[in-house]
Amino acid sequence: MKQVFKMMLPALLIAGVFVFSGCDPEENNNNEVQYALVIQNGAMNIHPDETVNYTAVLVDNEGNVSAANGVTWSVTPTSIASISAAGVLSPVATGEARVTATVVVNGTTITASVPVGVYAPALFAVAPSAILYEAGFDIQLETVYFTNGAQPSYTFASSNNAVATVSSTGLVHTVGIGECVITVTASTMTDRPFYVPVMVIGVPTVPLPVTRIELSSYSADLFKTETLQLTATAYNPDGPVNNATIEWFSENPSIATVSANGLVTPVQTGETFIVAKANGIFAKCELLVNPDTVVIVTPFWADLNPGETQQFNAVAYQNTRQGLGTQYPVNFSWELPDYGPGFEMFNIGTVNTTGLVSIKQDAIAGMASIVVAYETGKPHIAGAALITISVGGFPWP
Repeated sequence: MKQVFKMMLPALLIAGVFVFSGCDPEENNNNEVQYALVIQNGAMNIHPDETVNYTAVLVDNEGNVSAANGVTWSVTPTSIASISAAGVLSPVATGEARVTATVVVNGTTITASVPVGVYAPALFAVAPSAILYEAGFDIQLETVYFTNGAQPSYTFASSNNAVATVSSTGLVHTVGIGECVITVTASTMTDRPFYVPVMVIGVPTVPLPVTRIELSSYSADLFKTETLQLTATAYNPDGPVNNATIEWFSENPSIATVSANGLVTPVQTGETFIVAKANGIFAKCELLVNPDTVVIVTPFWADLNPGETQQFNAVAYQNTRQGLGTQYPVNFSWELPDYGPGFEMFNIGTVNTTGLVSIKQDAIAGMASIVVAYETGKPHIAGAALITISVGGFPWP
């Protein structure tokens, strides 16, 4: 059911707008090869029930890409996640962490790091959901929330303005090397914000032919009748690299394809990343192919006590660029997520076939989860509502 919970959110998420991590270069002359280590997954924002297989490659100062053999993986803090020797990250708790890859090449130790956020699913999404970039750039956050009512307003806050600032409209400006979190709060659910981990890195120390790629768009949503033309520009510290060869590919061609010139064509409802790559450096645009149907679950938020029940209802609407249209009948299935070992505290109750949620007697105050309604046999046609457990028998403010 993990795909249900990922796809039921109308998310325009980016795993990483720019992926480059420098190394500690050895003292050498201009004829010796120097390497940078690149973590191919980039910055990520995942759910507690997800695991991620991290991979890394070496890029030399001629732009050649080779396998990074003997990589040592680590994650800090270990209270948030663990990572195996093979690079498989497993969440332990919710919060932000840093994944680091280390490899020794010709006696020189090279490292690369990327941020990862682990958070329970939310009822609205923010793009990009995680940011990895150099200082001195602006990145616009986009909020997405499908509803048949009025759209909520949003507020934005940075945990460290010395690393990145954010305006009242969601424009992030990367300031200095370090890590912070951008908190995005919707007016309809002030106690359940969306968190965007940010890592700002320094200027590359290895003279690579390409150090970053800028895209015309880092997130997009399309209906199946629409297309999107993406453009990409490669840069090194001296400016644009006019002779760089940009390669385009889709991480999931069953969701959307991309031509050699960056023209994106949807195939079916779902999410994928469209990637532009040159000399081992890449940038990603996370693409949502919108469902033709949007499911609205009511009430959209219920604050309940242990042992209490709540009846939820779902309605399907035709989805168009102009908004939600005609209602039509759908045979719904219902489910509450099972967050797996280590996250049993989020397994707060059960739901029957009609949408009746029963909260466990031992549900912990302050915990939250979601209830999902999806069309039977079509998990990409889905909607969700938020459930919180009251603190001391009193509703959340």
